Amino acid sequence: MKIAWLAQAEIELNAAIDYYHFHAGMAVTIDFRKEIERNINLISRHTKLGMRVRHNARRLILTGYPFDLVYREEQDKIIIIALAHQRRRPGYWTNRR
Repeated sequence: MKIAWLAQAEIELNAAIDYYHFHAGMAVTIDFRKEIERNINLISRHTKLGMRVRHNARRLILTGYPFDLVYREEQDKIIIIALAHQRRRPGYWTNRR
């Protein structure tokens, strides 16, 4: 299934990658990116895998990192709504379309 990222979600992804690169080093950054890719592959094959949350969205908790991958299924694609940090502003992404 096709995956599309909202611009805000891409900004969050890039900010997290930059943070890990600067504060934790290349190995952690690579592992974080692999975890994102692993979860993208999972939801592209099993769209109902994530726990249902607000506004027909689902969230998948990343293993080993304090982030949720928030997404919504629309006809023939999955839209990544947010890469939401678990300890910051819960539900801030709910108005994203």
